[in-house]
Amino acid sequence: MKRENESHPFETILEPESIAFLGASDSLFTMGTTQLHNVMRGGFKGKVYPIHPKLKTVLGMKAYQSIDDIPDDVEVAVMVLPTALVPKVLEQCGRKGITRATVISGGFAEVGEQGRELQRQVKKISEKYGIKYNGPNCIGVCNPKHNYNNTWFPYPGKPGPIGLASQSGTYACHTFAYLDNLGTGLSKGISVGNEVTLDLVDCLEYFENDPDTKVIAMYIEGIRRGREFIRTARRVAKKKPIVALYVGGTEAGARAGASHTAVLAGPDPLYDGVFAQSGILRAATFEELFDWSWALATQPIPSGVNMAIITNSGGPGSTLADNSQRLGMQVPV
Repeated sequence: MKRENESHPFETILEPESIAFLGASDSLFTMGTTQLHNVMRGGFKGKVYPIHPKLKTVLGMKAYQSIDDIPDDVEVAVMVLPTALVPKVLEQCGRKGITRATVISGGFAEVGEQGRELQRQVKKISEKYGIKYNGPNCIGVCNPKHNYNNTWFPYPGKPGPIGLASQSGTYACHTFAYLDNLGTGLSKGISVGNEVTLDLVDCLEYFENDPDTKVIAMYIEGIRRGREFIRTARRVAKKKPIVALYVGGTEAGARAGASHTAVLAGPDPLYDGVFAQSGILRAATFEELFDWSWALATQPIPSGVNMAIITNSGGPGSTLADNSQRLGMQVPV
């Protein structure tokens, strides 16, 4: 059920008032159960409707045999299902009027031709009913302010200023503790997966107008809509800093990315140019990605290139002066 005043699909996906969760049971050894458990332990205040074909309760909550059996309207469906079941369930969502989803299930275009055919099926169903979702082959989303986290890891800290869009599920949730140790956190986190209906451009558009996001961090293995990405990033970067970690500039990295999210990578010089034209800062490591994002989110952006250095030690001061000038800063006499 699409909310009437929704301005962007991610608004509902990240701030749902009700979810149908498919793929959880009472076994904590399954991925779906762990992710539903994280939803509940995070303090989500919305309504949760577990779907299970056999169990009457899941994690102590009343379970329904199918989407069709839910008596109420539902905003978002979360799927951690065997791949072959996703088209059927997506069709049920469309008939039920659920037009927003997070499809965590993998085994689509990233695994070969059979998976690509399944991905074409789910895309066709999505277009038929106007369904928008992150995934498939993603790890979920996280919105600490809304107490909503359906990823694989619990969120340990408080909401922060960093909006994260990632083509890697690991970078979207395994890094929670790293951010917490820095003393910062996420405003929102989005794992985009194979980007069938929502991609990195959509993430930029959402974060552009999200009042909780002060800086945008991106993990990128490839860009599907090149012109739209550059045009959107160039506009957004004038309002909020964007930092990106790109993996895929080498032959080995491109091969790994293709098997990961089935995205087309490009050589490093090409992406250097894309980021330069877009106003995006390119980080070389995930530490730089989050350290730079943290700094840019909490410190004012300098209005010019002049650098004043105050130091009680000559050597470090000289080193800083040297590096500052190499980076284009001006150190007054």
